[in-house]
Amino acid sequence: MSSTEAEKMLLGLLNLYHKYTQDSDAMNKPALLKMMTENFPTFLMACERKSPNFFEKFFKKKDANHDEKINFSEFLSSVAAIATDLHNQSHGQIPF
Repeated sequence: MSSTEAEKMLLGLLNLYHKYTQDSDAMNKPALLKMMTENFPTFLMACERKSPNFFEKFFKKKDANHDEKINFSEFLSSVAAIATDLHNQSHGQIPF
């Protein structure tokens, strides 16, 4: 049985997460910044233009358990924020 597009997408997100977590299974702030810079540069640049300290605020907000790391659940929340912004843009709203 072959994977559906949705399953492939989710497996891709899982692979993306593991690429930046290495053995720790969590991303620190530099790893999250690298992941966003390499994979979501348009989103990140637009947000940084509007608020130069956007990334610091974003990291603090997404680090729900305040351990200075982004676990998988927090990573999904981060991706959801980016996806929501892209969805809003598709309806004509200004980026994040």
